[in-house]
Amino acid sequence: MAQTAGASGQPAPAGPTPRASRLARARAGLRPALTALLRPKGLPPEVADRLEAAFGAIGQAGAGGRGRIRRMRERVRTAPPQLLDWMSGQVLLHPAPLYDRESVELLSSRQTRSISTAVGALQVALVTAAAASTLEGGPVLALAIDGLVGQVASVVHGTCDWYNTGSYLVRQLRAEGIVTDRAEVRRLTNAALMSKGRSIDARTLSRSTELRLVRSWVRRGVVDALPFGASLGHASVRATDRIEHSDLHELVALVRSSA
Repeated sequence: MAQTAGASGQPAPAGPTPRASRLARARAGLRPALTALLRPKGLPPEVADRLEAAFGAIGQAGAGGRGRIRRMRERVRTAPPQLLDWMSGQVLLHPAPLYDRESVELLSSRQTRSISTAVGALQVALVTAAAASTLEGGPVLALAIDGLVGQVASVVHGTCDWYNTGSYLVRQLRAEGIVTDRAEVRRLTNAALMSKGRSIDARTLSRSTELRLVRSWVRRGVVDALPFGASLGHASVRATDRIEHSDLHELVALVRSSA
């Protein structure tokens, strides 16, 4: 059937193809979903700015193929230590108003709900974009993107746990009249999150603990991507309990003796 001519006598331009329309709609949904993931409720804007700077490029993963996904996975592994270096100063200067277990639990629950909602929307948008694209291996690409979203979301949640734990720790240190620097806060927070018992294990005060903490975030993202959130939302609450049952004077002395 011939195309309908316009007023000028020229054929009317063809509309977008269904695949192109689906791809455009999917990509349009990426930005708000990604913003919601990297700016969870209950996390200060300054921290969210750092997360967006580190992981904002995930929105292009569906358009860039496997090479871009591989680069983003590398970013997931390398960005957290830089982020924690900055965050240790943030919680020391501007800790959240967390003074007891209940306040930590309330903030953690708020963050978990926000992240879970955002990651669901982001997974749908990214997988839809991959399916609507003309790239080869669409289903495989979709699965790779889904795993990447899980890893980034887990790092975001780990950052929230770290912020909550570090803020509560600083409040307790100040209550006991203990003055610390950012390096000491960093090691104590890592130890509180990585210890397993009722109190902070002195063996987790080593600098290598941070590497194990970051690795646990990345591994957890793969396991919990679908369904997301199976084991998230409790780390900072458990760390709060350990801080309450620890001798902070002794732990600070141990950190300083190993410096």
